[in-house]
Amino acid sequence: MKKGPTGEIRITGGLLRGRRIGVPRKNELRPTQDRVREAVFNSIGPRLPGAKVLDLFAGTGALGLEAWSRGAGEVWWVEREPLLVAALEKNVRALCVDGGATHCVQADAYSFLDQPPDAARGFDVVLADPPYERDGEALQKTLFALRAAPILKASGLLVFEQAAAAKVPTVSEWRILRDRRYGSTRVLMLVIEPESGREAE
Repeated sequence: MKKGPTGEIRITGGLLRGRRIGVPRKNELRPTQDRVREAVFNSIGPRLPGAKVLDLFAGTGALGLEAWSRGAGEVWWVEREPLLVAALEKNVRALCVDGGATHCVQADAYSFLDQPPDAARGFDVVLADPPYERDGEALQKTLFALRAAPILKASGLLVFEQAAAAKVPTVSEWRILRDRRYGSTRVLMLVIEPESGREAE
């Protein structure tokens, strides 16, 4: 695999609006399109100032960088591929020079959720953009792992991106607040139902 950028993506809002980040050369890499990211972040914008945000399956890190640009107080990126983590760390060092705390973690997303560091608690927003599939398994695994892990606040939001044609499993402990399609992409926003046993914070 040849190294080096194959293109750029643009941060759509906030302090870094218009800044571009390089996309490493990786054939299966599929960054969220600018227009989709802009629509999502315009929707969740009021939640972001001062928020603690987790970007799972981070890839280029664009989702977490967008959150930081829009005022997040702390952002964690979790990505397992060394090439992507190296590029992500470079982008974070270059762009996130003032403001909130940043953490880049090289790990499998589900392993991270299974054994989170002590500091990785109390997230206000979790952003998840795993590789696309059609059976909804990634969403189901992510919902189960987040419900089991002491990571997401009771009032916290999960933003999950998947293929438009992918299934959405029925998970009684979660409630879908928003379900939108943008061409081949489907974005769901979910919260844990308060009656499922977790007290509000």
